[in-house]
Amino acid sequence: MNIDFNSLLCKQPVATPFIAGLAVAAAAMAGKYGIQASHSFKNRPPRPRSRRFYEGGFQQTMTWREAALILGVR
Repeated sequence: MNIDFNSLLCKQPVATPFIAGLAVAAAAMAGKYGIQASHSFKNRPPRPRSRRFYEGGFQQTMTWREAALILGVR
């Protein structure tokens, strides 16, 4: 049995360049969407940094009004 090692080492599978191309395309798309996300993050309207808290005492039993004040619903 005569095996030609030179011919075995020189042949590359066809799928390798295809997979490499897909990897490059995926990296380019991820970079594109990452840049778009960073621009939209920078251009969003500013939000207030601190929240105003309820500065009052509470009653012995919690009422609907106190619960709404704590949760910031009203």
